[in-house]
Amino acid sequence: MTDYQVQPGEWGIHGVVLQPGQVTSFRFPDDVNEVEVLSHDGAAPVYFTVDGNEPSVEGRGSRVLPAAISSAQVEPPTAGPTVVKLISSGSPKVSVTRT
Repeated sequence: MTDYQVQPGEWGIHGVVLQPGQVTSFRFPDDVNEVEVLSHDGAAPVYFTVDGNEPSVEGRGSRVLPAAISSAQVEPPTAGPTVVKLISSGSPKVSVTRT
């Protein structure tokens, strides 16, 4: 698992290439009101959670970005530090930011 830290005052992490079948975590130490997950190239669907739970490819507890250049803005349902986790069956390039 790859783990990125987004510090207070930073917007996010950009241009991360996901590894097939591996969970990548983006940790915000503060309580983030809304996050954006962006697929730069649409190389493969991106499955994600914003509550710290493990996502899975085609998992019912995961949100999804299609295999297209796209983004989703989501309000985390939890208070305190925010953890966004992504997984894909391919290697899309993504960004995760606060909005």
